[in-house]
Amino acid sequence: MTVRDVLVKQTLDAHSWTNKLIDSVPRNLWDETPENLDSNISWQVGHLIISEYYHAILVVTGFDEEITEKIDLRQHNQKYGYDSVPLDQVGSVSPKVLKEQLHFMQQKVVKNVSGLTLAALDSPVEQPIKQKHPVAITKFDAVSWNIKHTMWHCGQIATLKRLIHGGYDFGLQKRAK
Repeated sequence: MTVRDVLVKQTLDAHSWTNKLIDSVPRNLWDETPENLDSNISWQVGHLIISEYYHAILVVTGFDEEITEKIDLRQHNQKYGYDSVPLDQVGSVSPKVLKEQLHFMQQKVVKNVSGLTLAALDSPVEQPIKQKHPVAITKFDAVSWNIKHTMWHCGQIATLKRLIHGGYDFGLQKRAK
């Protein structure tokens, strides 16, 4: 198994875990924001859309016109970026649209990572925007960080789900004897 194969598998796994959690929350609860948590499923999904683009596409292979034609990333960055306020975005984009956009982005990320060579992974990140990548020096670093970042938000989504719609056991609950 190559380094790229491992990155693709880990990306697919992170997407699978995240999607299972997201799909387990009824859409009518996506904007529920538990007290003292200051986040909701809609914001988490919107944030994953833009972060997956940034960490696994933009700084890895550059601007992707197909994505920007389908998703207004500037608007999403304002709504779901690092400095955004989740409560300000309640109801601004429907869960159906967010879910479709996330799945589209996830497919693009997997395709992008699948096409990378070892030489490309060892090369420096692209700098198509003024903002320097917060942790990555190489494209490998950026893709690896995307996986970690996605799983970080998967954990946040699991916490939100537990508070607004009960926990999710991932099939791990002990079986009755």
